[in-house]
Amino acid sequence: MASFDDLAFASTRNAQNGGGSVLGAVTQLFCKDCNEIAEQTTADGKRCLVCGCELEARGSRPNQATTNGLAALGGGITNAQDFESLISQLLSTIGGEFGVSNEARRPASDEAVTKLGSFTADQASTIEVAMVVSGIKGEVLAIPANFGPCDSLPRAEVVVADPIDGASQLANAASIAGKIVVMERGTCTFAQKVLRAQSAGAAAVIIIQTFDVWPYTMTDSKGESSVITIPAFMLSMKQGQRFLEYLRDQTRDEDAVAEITVRKDARECVICQVDMTIGATLTRMPCQHMFHTECLHQWLKIGNSCPICRVEIQSKHGSSSNTADHAQNDARRAAWGAWFS
Repeated sequence: MASFDDLAFASTRNAQNGGGSVLGAVTQLFCKDCNEIAEQTTADGKRCLVCGCELEARGSRPNQATTNGLAALGGGITNAQDFESLISQLLSTIGGEFGVSNEARRPASDEAVTKLGSFTADQASTIEVAMVVSGIKGEVLAIPANFGPCDSLPRAEVVVADPIDGASQLANAASIAGKIVVMERGTCTFAQKVLRAQSAGAAAVIIIQTFDVWPYTMTDSKGESSVITIPAFMLSMKQGQRFLEYLRDQTRDEDAVAEITVRKDARECVICQVDMTIGATLTRMPCQHMFHTECLHQWLKIGNSCPICRVEIQSKHGSSSNTADHAQNDARRAAWGAWFS
């Protein structure tokens, strides 16, 4: 459980009449995604511990009643540093949200972290591929195959393979030269599909995922890709099916044309904000979001949820015993006792 050590409390200032110290303006850290004051932050105080959003500093000033209340707390809190230390100790013991479960912000269990494993970043995990299609607003992100080249492609006409799975000789091979060929996953290997399109003179291949598994990286487990010279990319099942509907729409006035842009070293670890490069050690959460392994391990020591989407893994204290519960309650009572002393 992280404390509020990184919240910025303003230092005290002497009253003009020479009296006791009071708290000045307090800088509060606001999270736009959560739409509230961030109650827990990363170690550097820049990001929300819940969602990973970058925080904004917003100033506020305690009212006179608050100031008088602090002065009345047994006379022991005489400056902002004492107050910060006490509230930090209190909140780190009892939890940052009163009356709300803190399960999602407990450290992840060692077993759950170990199960995540790690892998070495390759082409597919460090590159972002965007495709823009004439007649379709915006761009769609694709995932490059883990074999063959991975290069941008200028505007080229798009054609659907026949048969669409590319598992046999292409009936429309004569009309494929210089074009982007669209195929569906299944029946034969990814490399075999690309090789058939390449033999017909295709410029690139788009393969549509046929299972609801995403993201997904195409690999060459049989070693068939050594002579592949054109790039291959995959679209998700949902986006791919919509793309096919558009391509098969007989009411279109013009041929479908696409442009593929490859952005190398474009994937960033949102924790450290450094690009993921080929050869780096990465870890993927169950939600498929990827981070530098060391960054994610440090993050999971504070909370058991994904920094991006909040998907959780098992927490370290997910199933505490009665003895542990009693010990925690004793610690909370002691913290409250220090607060009111």
